Amino acid sequence: MNIRKMVDKWNFKQYLSTKDMEKIFFLLLPYVKKHKKAYIGLFFLLFVDIAITLASAWFVGNIMDAALQSNFGRLKWLVLAGIGLSMISITSNFINIYLDTVAVNAVKKDLNLNLYEHILLLPGKSLSSLHSGELLSHFTNDIHSLDGVIGSGLMNLIRFPIISIAAFVYLIQINWKLSLLSLSVAPIAIAGGAVFGLLLRNNSRLIHELISSITKSLTDTFHGFTVIRSFTLEKLLYSKYAQKNQALYSLELKDAKLRGWFYAGGEAVGSITFLISLIIGAYFVMDNIITIGALLTFINLVNHLIYPLTGLAGQWAGYQNSISALERITNLFNQLGESKELPSYFASKTIDHTIQFQDITFSYDGKRNVFENFQLQIPAGKVVAIVGPSGAGKSTLFNLLQRFYEPQAGSILIDDASINDLTISELRNSIAYVPQETFLFSGTIRENLLLARPGITEEEMIQGAANANIHEYITSLPEGYDTEIGERGIKLSGGQRQRISIARAILKDASILLLDEATSALDSESEFLVKEALDRLMKNRTTLIIAHRLSTIQHAEVIAVMEKGKIVQIGKHEELINQKGLYQELHKNHFTQDKYETTLSPVHC
Repeated sequence: MNIRKMVDKWNFKQYLSTKDMEKIFFLLLPYVKKHKKAYIGLFFLLFVDIAITLASAWFVGNIMDAALQSNFGRLKWLVLAGIGLSMISITSNFINIYLDTVAVNAVKKDLNLNLYEHILLLPGKSLSSLHSGELLSHFTNDIHSLDGVIGSGLMNLIRFPIISIAAFVYLIQINWKLSLLSLSVAPIAIAGGAVFGLLLRNNSRLIHELISSITKSLTDTFHGFTVIRSFTLEKLLYSKYAQKNQALYSLELKDAKLRGWFYAGGEAVGSITFLISLIIGAYFVMDNIITIGALLTFINLVNHLIYPLTGLAGQWAGYQNSISALERITNLFNQLGESKELPSYFASKTIDHTIQFQDITFSYDGKRNVFENFQLQIPAGKVVAIVGPSGAGKSTLFNLLQRFYEPQAGSILIDDASINDLTISELRNSIAYVPQETFLFSGTIRENLLLARPGITEEEMIQGAANANIHEYITSLPEGYDTEIGERGIKLSGGQRQRISIARAILKDASILLLDEATSALDSESEFLVKEALDRLMKNRTTLIIAHRLSTIQHAEVIAVMEKGKIVQIGKHEELINQKGLYQELHKNHFTQDKYETTLSPVHC
């Protein structure tokens, strides 16, 4: 019973299973094929290395016999052969190192790019379940842990058995009794390597998982400095981070001990084999069974009989370590992308679009529905405002319209065509979106604005910034549009970031506008100026606005009031304000809030 528990705990079946090899084979085969020239070169050099190994052992024995026999002619010929072997060995080693670097780093580069591309193609549902720190760990740790299954690591799995067999065949020709005696310690080397390989794999899996957890902690820390300082979480987070690092240190020490014992055991097996061969071989020399040169050849070559076996076990241990990293990468690759090609920008026609949500049923978690048989029609070229309490499903409509998520039932139509019949590029190029949580990329203001669409002229960029009421502020900065704004635009205020986001949407010049609390971070004066710009922009465009501040959407041609995933009222402001219902309550509450803010404004000034 205890043995069974140990087998289950150590996962022997998985360790010896060929499924892992199949996973690695099918994942890495396209990358190996792409760089097949390097791998063919390494495969050829594998046999060159084996030939050099055997020839070198032969050379040592023969030059010793020639010296003892005072055969100068043969000695001279052997010296030339030795020089030739050395030149071939030096050249082979140089080419092998170069090709190994090409093979390993080329595969890592391609795998890195494909993984990045795959993440860009993942749907919103998949991305929402992944931590950015975990994703980062795939690039900084997992990909760089694949050396055991690519390049020389892959070749050694072939090289070691062949060189061991070749050495054994050669040794038998010298003396079969001594060869079999030397081979008797091989099972010990193989069994020891297998056990240590299993222990190293289990330990390396824990290391990879802990590194991923540490990366998550770092990402959360860097993104949450404001909250950390506000809640004085520094000491708590430091303590947790220190505990994880201590745990990682302990695992790495365990890994070092396992590797130390493994290599020490391999060296012990090699030393025992060497001593057995040397002592018994000396007796054979005394009895004239073999020559001194033959003994030297045997001693030189017997190491190549044993070390490939211990080396193969060590390579298998490295292979197991790579499997742990590859398992994590494969799990990510197994998640389906929302399209087969990366979406890209192309100019779309600026025309009016009718949008229809037909019988939409949607749930984020598969348990609680946000919408059930939801219906809403957005007339072409109209401004439609969507209001309601938090959690009503307003932002979810925007997510579904842009296909960040897919509904479980129903369809979304643009001009009577399902958005599922459009490519991601076609759909999203027709939409300009200003999210509630503004995101700006690290770099300059100019770089963030030019992302809106290719080919924007300087005049268009300035006009777009002016329409968003941010141009004057930008020009007041020492570097103007070339001002660095820091990570996520942290050097700017919330209102400034939001106005740059609005300018970016203006510059995209799309047919459909989605404004999610687009003016929420603006003061009254800036809000008025931006509203004027948006009013001009919204002409002849289908526009959806989400707003909590009802004063910002009173001009909307249609107002849809949502509650718990349903439309409970629809109409114009004048109609809804005179009806008893949710809109009247929201307006009353917001009127009180606006009055309160107006009363406080002199204090803030």
